[in-house]
Amino acid sequence: MKRRVNIALALLAALAMVMTMSVAAFAGAITDNDAALKKALKNAGLKKTEVKRIDVEYDSKDGAYEVEFTQKSNGKEFDYEIAAATGKITKKSVDYRYKRNSSHKKIGKTAARKKVAKFSGISYKIISSGTCRYEYDDRQGTYEVKFTKGDRRYEYDVLAPTGKIIEYEWRVVNN
Repeated sequence: MKRRVNIALALLAALAMVMTMSVAAFAGAITDNDAALKKALKNAGLKKTEVKRIDVEYDSKDGAYEVEFTQKSNGKEFDYEIAAATGKITKKSVDYRYKRNSSHKKIGKTAARKKVAKFSGISYKIISSGTCRYEYDDRQGTYEVKFTKGDRRYEYDVLAPTGKIIEYEWRVVNN
């Protein structure tokens, strides 16, 4: 009889542990469009009243929410991908508004990488291990700076004449 009680208690303890782990696993889950938007806005440091053109969609194939919005004050466009199961942001992209400039002046690749280092807070050594490529398209010269740090892949677009960051994106590469 004593052995049966011990086995029953062990089974109950195991069941309780599994239930606790299941609740913890789903605690960060995103279950609807409003929760996904709230997560993205918090990451951007914005309130719903500060944005326009909000678009939230669930992609059942990827199991992720796609959230897009534009900041009213400056036209920055934000694009997020958030894993529904975990609530983790797996991609973030920010596109800044800027005026077109047909200048062919260039600050140089080293200066472009230094601008990215200052903007991102990531060391120049890590950034310089990636790639930096100059592009001239649509009357606009830019440097495309790409590098990997940890489990994230970063891409920055830097205006060649001024060094201004006009777009950046990061995504998780090792799930």
